[in-house]
Amino acid sequence: MRFRDIKITFFNFLPYECVAAEEYLELMAVKGWLLESIMGSFLKFKKIEPQRIKYSVDVLHKVSIFDRKDSDVALEYRDYCQTAGWNYVCQKGKIQIFYTVDTKRTISIHTDEAEKFKSVFKASLYYVGSQFLITLLFIFNLYMQLFSLPTDFALGSNLGILVIVGMASVIFMNSIEIISFFLWVIKASSKLKENKFMPYNNYNQLRTKNILKSTYGLITLFILLKFSVYDKQGGDGFNISILMLMCIPILIMIFVKNFINKKRFSKKINMTIIISSAIISIYLIIMLAGGLAFRNFNAIEQSKVPTEKVSLTLMDFGYKENAATSPYIRFDKSILAEIIFYASSNGDNDLTFTIFESQYPWVIKFCENRLVSRLNGYGVDLKQEDTNLPSDIKVYIDSKKRTYILVSEDRVVDIKQDLSGISNDEFLNKVYQKLYK
Repeated sequence: MRFRDIKITFFNFLPYECVAAEEYLELMAVKGWLLESIMGSFLKFKKIEPQRIKYSVDVLHKVSIFDRKDSDVALEYRDYCQTAGWNYVCQKGKIQIFYTVDTKRTISIHTDEAEKFKSVFKASLYYVGSQFLITLLFIFNLYMQLFSLPTDFALGSNLGILVIVGMASVIFMNSIEIISFFLWVIKASSKLKENKFMPYNNYNQLRTKNILKSTYGLITLFILLKFSVYDKQGGDGFNISILMLMCIPILIMIFVKNFINKKRFSKKINMTIIISSAIISIYLIIMLAGGLAFRNFNAIEQSKVPTEKVSLTLMDFGYKENAATSPYIRFDKSILAEIIFYASSNGDNDLTFTIFESQYPWVIKFCENRLVSRLNGYGVDLKQEDTNLPSDIKVYIDSKKRTYILVSEDRVVDIKQDLSGISNDEFLNKVYQKLYK
């Protein structure tokens, strides 16, 4: 992005990639651009005469995330570097960036490779460690979504797929970062033991990694936009509200960071402000997400459910439905599947079922395996049985004849019934008649 004498680029790097950042900044200087400031992963350059400039992207691990931008530790370090002939440019977290035009007379900031390794390692470990914790949390959530909780929401609604895609994307991109860091640690430690120069990722390596992550990120963003903004199918009705919700913690933390940078509070006060802000952000997200989900949940009126989809009711078994509490019916549809949920009771007899339909055999197989495994894990004791239904329909029945799962090529039906005076064969025949013919 370029505005006359100003240019903004996206360039993401961690402390252990400081040499790659130096190469990039020096390349930009040769093209006539001098670094002016950094905000996150966005670098702002100003136009200059093309020239060779030496940069030092230095890591100051003593700087805490709870310090303001121009902390006493950072200011003292900058004075030391400026005395050695370096011009201070800007700060990015624990990273201090300097440059010089006089490369012959300037004293190198770091001369001890072992000390530099410790500093870079400690600073990088903070970032990579936080990514590792987030990755573990998302892996756990993804496991719960796909293997522990019912798969209806995960695969039968575009919001569920959006959540899965989002979590999988974070896991993938963070994994690249974590693996890259530990490979560097292994190589650097080995070279230091041999008293050799410590290797860093160069610009080409970092550029390749960023291209891979950016491409994957853009694809993911397109999918998220497709589901959250443009997709109006199904009962979820989630739109731009989802993206606004995702921006809340980012906006709060940007505001808090700017507030801290303008003040001169102690580290303890800054720590209290940042932690309190994080807790408030989490609370707001939970409350707003709950309210948004509740609003959309209640917005799905029975009249919106396609009547042809609800082909099996309590009345089909000869029982009247309670007029005071009409049957609850819900319809959801995603790019992978669609779901009809029905629940009705007249006080003495109950019928509940979920119909999961998909044109993709792997989705049906996954739903079948997870459903049977999950219910058996709850002690339902489902077993596949031979019935008088066509052979292409698998039937699982529990020992009490209360839970039934019917699986065909494009459908998984999960039924729970408590009906009096109906035999097992009569019940299955009626279900087959209504749902499969």
